[in-house]
Amino acid sequence: MSYFDNETFKQIKEVGIGHYVNCTFKSCDLSGLDFKLFEFEECEFVDCNISNARWANAKLQNISFSGCKMIGNSFENANAFLLEIHFQACALNMSTFYGLTLKKSTFIHSNLAECEFSDADLQSCQFNDSQMVGAIFENTNLQKSDFRNALGYSIDPRQNKLKNAQFSESVISGLLDSFKIKIE
Repeated sequence: MSYFDNETFKQIKEVGIGHYVNCTFKSCDLSGLDFKLFEFEECEFVDCNISNARWANAKLQNISFSGCKMIGNSFENANAFLLEIHFQACALNMSTFYGLTLKKSTFIHSNLAECEFSDADLQSCQFNDSQMVGAIFENTNLQKSDFRNALGYSIDPRQNKLKNAQFSESVISGLLDSFKIKIE
């Protein structure tokens, strides 16, 4: 396996299997790639198109995505060891995080429409300014997570762990959708 340390990759369309440490990927089109067996540590992806990518067995240790188009990504089989990912201003529509442990991950100013978070452990995650219409939360651990500025979510408190999670009073109705009550 090739090893890359502290390198910057700009506008590339292919990337080889390897171990990438402290690398930056800028304006790359990596859509549709299979990142199986790739290893990323302390890497940053900026303004990249990474839609419909598969991350089975990929190691993602403290990875940040900023301004990336990541529609339809399949993260559910990523390597769970030291998994930590952060998203800032990303389009993650229809991506799946099923069953993952993503404690303390951040989803800031991102579009999470129709994302799958069932059976995931999202303790202490931040969802600030993120759009979450149609996102699925079933048997999800959301304890201590911050939804104060998140929009469009619908979370059934009977099916998820919410102890010490934070919500804004103005959008609290997203916790009551399952009860079919009207709030005026």
